Amino acid sequence: MYTTKEYAIYPFKTMGISQAHNEGNHLPHWKNSKNYSDKPWDEACKDSGRDYFIPQNDFVIEEVLGIGNNITNSVRLKSVNKLYMPYKNDPDYLYLTLTHMNEDNLKQVHKGQVLKKGTKILLEGTDGYATGNHFHITANLGKYYGLLKNSNGSWCYTYEKSLLPNEAFYVDTDFTIIRNAKGYTFKNKPDIPKIGTPVLRNELVNQIEILANNLYARKTPNGEILGYVNKGVYDILTVSDKDNYLWYEIEKNVFCAYSSSWAVLYPKKEIEKPVKTDDPVKPPKTPQEEPKEEDSTNTLKNSENVVNKPKKGIIRRIIEFIIKLFKRGK
Repeated sequence: MYTTKEYAIYPFKTMGISQAHNEGNHLPHWKNSKNYSDKPWDEACKDSGRDYFIPQNDFVIEEVLGIGNNITNSVRLKSVNKLYMPYKNDPDYLYLTLTHMNEDNLKQVHKGQVLKKGTKILLEGTDGYATGNHFHITANLGKYYGLLKNSNGSWCYTYEKSLLPNEAFYVDTDFTIIRNAKGYTFKNKPDIPKIGTPVLRNELVNQIEILANNLYARKTPNGEILGYVNKGVYDILTVSDKDNYLWYEIEKNVFCAYSSSWAVLYPKKEIEKPVKTDDPVKPPKTPQEEPKEEDSTNTLKNSENVVNKPKKGIIRRIIEFIIKLFKRGK
């Protein structure tokens, strides 16, 4: 069976980069630094209101910074899985930092929390010296050394390697609208095969309807990626719980994770069975007398008796008459 890779996908619905790594106050983060560096960019999304960071891969929060101190509100994230990135051929863990979320928003997350694909919690904000709602972002590889002040006086989230946005992420054009790439040339997400054959809606079985275009189909729960699940309705073969997801087997050895953000469950309809009642008490059958077989012998004897009775009376009278005559003759 064909297997594919999990790619790092740009995590915003609208790309509106307002400041690149080589502009303004981002330059001293890395240029001519004699020690520490990072290469940040600012993401303003639609540049109206406040937009969400919407990860297209699962990330875990490694650290929450800023609440109750003078550090600008920030979170450090690590990808749950190793991801394929434009920067390198082999998969690796991707580390992100997001800065400027407002405090009321930052209090909604905590260290160790998993931000699953599609999670909408973190909002762009204006904490610190921000003049408008946006995220200050860095993407990184390798070991984390700390939030360190470099020789230029800039505070840097210092890792072994800092990546530019187009080195860290592919763009899924089915998800992200590019409003302003700020001169970065992004690669589109490589084509991924579509998996699954939807079925007709059937109320007599448990089913799931996939609503999203980019939901991974996996060989096992949270296992190898086979491709994207075709949108539509599928019969549920099995259900398992792993890594904070319910996994539904929709075809043999094809699993997808469930979230109400991208799927709808249809429990099978329970058919009401007629209530069983005791059979009404029927009166016992009255045994019918079976007709007795006529005894032909008895019948004959009876008939003979009927015929013989008158004969016996006549003979007796004749005998009695003869006896009387005999007596007279004496």
